[in-house]
Amino acid sequence: MPRLTRYLLIWLSCTAASVTAVMLTVYFVIGLTRPTPPAARSVQAVYPSPSGLVGVPASSAAPTPRTPSATPTGTPVKAPPTTRTPSPSPTRATVTATPGPSPKCTGGPGLHTVPSEGGKVTVQYGRTSVCFVSAVPDPGFRTSTQQTDPDTLVVVFTSDDHRSEITATVVPTAKASVRETRL
Repeated sequence: MPRLTRYLLIWLSCTAASVTAVMLTVYFVIGLTRPTPPAARSVQAVYPSPSGLVGVPASSAAPTPRTPSATPTGTPVKAPPTTRTPSPSPTRATVTATPGPSPKCTGGPGLHTVPSEGGKVTVQYGRTSVCFVSAVPDPGFRTSTQQTDPDTLVVVFTSDDHRSEITATVVPTAKASVRETRL
């Protein structure tokens, strides 16, 4: 094989390998920095008491940034930045939320997020009641909530072929159960 052809093949191989490495690195970094919906954490791990919690905006449009609130100790707690990117599918996921946990949901285990195939539900457990905080459906799912008693909350995510039912209760202890059903 002539020397010029050999050098050309070596150069092309090195160039292709370096371009591939750079592209894989860029895709990896972009995938790590993609914004994700905020998820609630346990109150005991994040906040000293439930009174420092901030509600989620109820609009399905782009939410406005929340200002920091103060905990009872006086140290500021910053809310995570909320940015929304357009969904790749024609249907956009909407966030269903209440203004914030009510006073009847204090003194219990706290704020918890329950994941399912249809989406995530965040609830506030009190001593004797469960309060709905927010529901974030996955793309293609619809959300409905039902609370006939203060101690039990049912959130249902439905799509054309799947149903996720999340039941949160404080009787006899604070717990949540997820029931997945194929339609």
